Amino acid sequence: MKTFLQIVRACAVVLVSTMLWAIVSGRSPRLLVAQVAPAGRTAPAAAVLRLPDGHPDLQGLWMKSAGGFQGLFIGSLDGTNLAAGGRGGRGDGRGTGGGPGGFAPPAYEYTPQAEAEKKDRVRRGYEDPEAHCHLPGVPRALDQPAGLYPVQIIQDEKYVALLHEAMHDVRIIPTDNSPHPKNYWAWDGDSRGRWEGDTLVVDVSNFNGRTWLDMAANFVDENEHVLERFTLVDAGTILYEATVTDPTVFIKPVQMRFTLKRVPPEQQMLEYSCLEGERSLQHYTDEDGGKKRREK
Repeated sequence: MKTFLQIVRACAVVLVSTMLWAIVSGRSPRLLVAQVAPAGRTAPAAAVLRLPDGHPDLQGLWMKSAGGFQGLFIGSLDGTNLAAGGRGGRGDGRGTGGGPGGFAPPAYEYTPQAEAEKKDRVRRGYEDPEAHCHLPGVPRALDQPAGLYPVQIIQDEKYVALLHEAMHDVRIIPTDNSPHPKNYWAWDGDSRGRWEGDTLVVDVSNFNGRTWLDMAANFVDENEHVLERFTLVDAGTILYEATVTDPTVFIKPVQMRFTLKRVPPEQQMLEYSCLEGERSLQHYTDEDGGKKRREK
């Protein structure tokens, strides 16, 4: 049986050999630190990258790959979803495209009054705030139709920042579990994060009540509260989970789950110029839509 001193010596040999390999190969020392599990944690089978503080390194360019809301309508005046039928993996346009990746689609159970409002908003689809270049809100900022808009994650020991290509939306999340501000309301609400093991948990409140959850007219009001969970499954995959509660709109919380996949490093975010109604004919008013239909 090896003595404690022999074990220490063996570990030292492995560490020195690894450092020499890193110097020769030119790999960043941060990656070495990142692959060592912090004390008290069990390293996963496929070790994920970590920052020097021991937390998983979420940094990089990511894009939603499967699950969540998949409905995307393209260029139709009569409500027909031209992206349906598996073209581009964008679902059937009714928010039921969560099958890919084994994730169930979100289930919305409205109060009677909210159900009536939701049905009326389907008719008033041109009022969707995102179609008028407003910020999408949470969780919609991440729950864009799969494969469209990436998000850049930047992280240090105190903050995690989400830089969205869509709408140039920016969320800066302190990770010290600090309290929400008072007398503040915003499209994206206010985000406060904390680490639970290797999962980043983000508590979001202080919404202005004006956002929709998707293009299918699912909505929330100013009583919305979101609890998000970001888990780095492996070097190229983040599992995103969100629980949306709103006591004046939903009978029970809405659960959402999908994955973000790492975008190849040679890719980058592009300029996003939002022009109301451009090539999004279902978001024209009835009057303008009628004009387009007659022109056609």
